[in-house]
Amino acid sequence: MVIRLFYNLMFSKYKTLKGALAKASNGEAVQLLPKKYKESIQFEKDMTLIGDGNGQTVIEGMFIIPKNVRITFKKMKVSPTAQLYVEGEAIFEHCIIEGNVDVLITVNGGYLKGVNSNFRKAKEVGIALLNNSNGVFINCKFHHNGKMQLFAKNSKAFLESCECSNALKGFWITDQSFMQTKKCHLHHHAEKQISVERSTYMDFNSSIERGEGFGIVVEEASDVFLHSTILYSHNATQLFVDNSVLNGKQCTIQHGNECGVILQNSDGTLSHCEISNHHNINVQARKKSKMQIERCEIHSGHENGLLISKESIVNCNETVIKDHLSAQVAITEKSFCSMKDCLIVNGRHVGIYVEKKSECMLLQCQITQNNNSAINVDRGIMRVYRCEISENNGNGILAVTNSLVEVDGCNFYYNQMPHIACKSKVKIYLSNSDFQRGKSIFLLHRCEIYAIHTKFHNSMNVQIEINDHSTAKFEHCQIYNGKSYGVKVLKDSNFFFYHSQIFQHDLAQIVVNDSSVILNNSEIYQGKRNALFIQNHSEVYIQESFISKHLQAQIWIDYESILELMSVQLTDGAHSDLHAQNQSKIYVENSIIRNDKYRYNVQALNNSKIEIVKTIVENKYGDVYYSENNSSINNSDY
Repeated sequence: MVIRLFYNLMFSKYKTLKGALAKASNGEAVQLLPKKYKESIQFEKDMTLIGDGNGQTVIEGMFIIPKNVRITFKKMKVSPTAQLYVEGEAIFEHCIIEGNVDVLITVNGGYLKGVNSNFRKAKEVGIALLNNSNGVFINCKFHHNGKMQLFAKNSKAFLESCECSNALKGFWITDQSFMQTKKCHLHHHAEKQISVERSTYMDFNSSIERGEGFGIVVEEASDVFLHSTILYSHNATQLFVDNSVLNGKQCTIQHGNECGVILQNSDGTLSHCEISNHHNINVQARKKSKMQIERCEIHSGHENGLLISKESIVNCNETVIKDHLSAQVAITEKSFCSMKDCLIVNGRHVGIYVEKKSECMLLQCQITQNNNSAINVDRGIMRVYRCEISENNGNGILAVTNSLVEVDGCNFYYNQMPHIACKSKVKIYLSNSDFQRGKSIFLLHRCEIYAIHTKFHNSMNVQIEINDHSTAKFEHCQIYNGKSYGVKVLKDSNFFFYHSQIFQHDLAQIVVNDSSVILNNSEIYQGKRNALFIQNHSEVYIQESFISKHLQAQIWIDYESILELMSVQLTDGAHSDLHAQNQSKIYVENSIIRNDKYRYNVQALNNSKIEIVKTIVENKYGDVYYSENNSSINNSDY
């Protein structure tokens, strides 16, 4: 292409740019003088205008590029007095586009490209792309453009290595538009850095930071794809998605004054992201949203780490949630959360909170070192499979008010309060789990627990306490090595113990007070006090069980209580085997009561009655019965 010089020839003959351009050929490149050209032009043919490169070449006026015309501006300042209007193609290379007008450049069905150019100081909009227009911008700067830097309506825009700052909004993408940004930097916008409506936005490696309002707002059935995007330090929510789709990968969202991410009636995926240090919630899914969180780190928030509300569904996989001042994960209002291979650690409050008919399922997770309970459930459902719940300053699981808890294959240890505590009509199902080094189970007020193939051991406190009209059923379980009581059954509660063992407790292995107990095919042995301590109108039935090696009376029954033994072996006690007092009753059939360390195997005191049928009662001393004060012992075999 021939560069035509006007220094000596053309501008000596033509005093205006319009006149000179009229003589140029189609597609020609024109070198302009370092001066201001103040006139309005409608371009009629393809042309390249080249300035001096030192900022001295300025063209000022109203410029129109119609269809099928391509104009290239190089190394100059363009100062439109009205919007520069493009229906054809406009290319700006190393240019400054600045003007005290509402819109610097309007592209209507045309094409605009900016390379190493500066778009600034429009009253309202820097660039407007309308009606299937296309815009490409590389190494450009947009700043101080009133309401927004770039507006795309039913158009496409591609930006790479651009910087945008100091406007009400950065980008507004609407009405089936598409925008892709790469390695861009947006900062210091007053309202929203990026607004997406009914459109698609994609970003790679951009930094969006320090906005006075929102970071990215996605609304009205839009799609957003973020890869390695940084959102940092916004006064409002950094990423807000409403009725749209979000896909974020390897993103960093940090240090916002409000929330990090909010999904509202939307679908979203976050993978390999870090979301942290927000004054409000780090991640929130609400209003029937669906969200997948995979291999993310969510940490150091002043409120919740993850809040799921209003019938939303969230699945987390291999994610770390830690260091939050409020509940690390909160699930409420009929929502659902599943978590696999996740770590919930070091929260200042509760690890996971489930309420208001919501449900949470954990698989192979670790919930540890939270300053309150690991898990709280209130009118919700909690399912915990193959998890580790340990070293929390509160309970392992605290469940209240019509909640349901299922635990399978889990380890509970070193929680400062009971590993599982329940109050008010809670149902618990335990299987194949291990509870140690902490009070294991506490039930209060009409709760129910069913445990199978589970171990409870090495507690400094009562291992299992069943209280206030509650019911517990244990099958194939072991309760052992406690420094206090093994099991306490209190206040009109029920305890069923089948095919199980209780052994090696410092205090009575089972205490029954105003309650009922049924033991079947079980073993109670090696206690430092009683095997069973039964009192206050209690009823106990023991069948086909083995009780031995206790340092005090193996079964002590008191205060109008009833005990029935069927096919039971009571052996090797260091004291009496049966001791009944204060109007209590015992019935024994087809059993063995043998003691070589104490004279009176069977004792009845203070108006108590003991009846023995088809039972062997013996010791090496010969005297096996003792009764006093209107009590009786009747052996029908004599």
